[in-house]
Amino acid sequence: MSGENPSWTGPPADVNTEPRAEDPGERRTRGRRPAPSPARVGVEIGATSAVLGVVMGIVWYLLSPELTGQVVEDGVVTPVEHARELFDQIAIFFILGAGLGLVLGVFFGVRHRRRPVTALLGLAGGGLGGSLLALAVGVLLGPSIGDEAPGTEVTLPMELEAPAALFAWPVVAVVVVTVMSLFRDDRTPWVWNGTSSR
Repeated sequence: MSGENPSWTGPPADVNTEPRAEDPGERRTRGRRPAPSPARVGVEIGATSAVLGVVMGIVWYLLSPELTGQVVEDGVVTPVEHARELFDQIAIFFILGAGLGLVLGVFFGVRHRRRPVTALLGLAGGGLGGSLLALAVGVLLGPSIGDEAPGTEVTLPMELEAPAALFAWPVVAVVVVTVMSLFRDDRTPWVWNGTSSR
């Protein structure tokens, strides 16, 4: 017949026109960003810990009670009745450190759940470094004692009589990340305790 294209014979018989079944593994990985490198995770946790360490030092200084003592020839004598204020100073540092460890442990434990070991090590090192930085900031902001004459009443510098309080931040953060990892399903980083995290 004129006007017809003899070369067109219809679609090939062997062409599969049905939609391809989606692979479950492909569906799980679609839209997932690659896990950050360990160096990036460490830098992120370290920088955050440093900033919060400075903030913690300032807050510790503002909340801690003032301790006074009397200058003697051999140094400074602290009255016995000020022992409670000394305990409060240590307790405030401990509570601030434990609170930051809890918050950062939950935040980075969820944010970097595909890098649990890196997050755990970063929180341990960053927490200890942040605590030391907070102590240094508090001491720097606190008062200092000069060459006062014996018998002069002075305000004592900020100090941490219980060095164990420095470990409140890193220990709490490590415990939080460890507990969260125990309840996570290891088959896929996007599944939490047997159910999808979405």
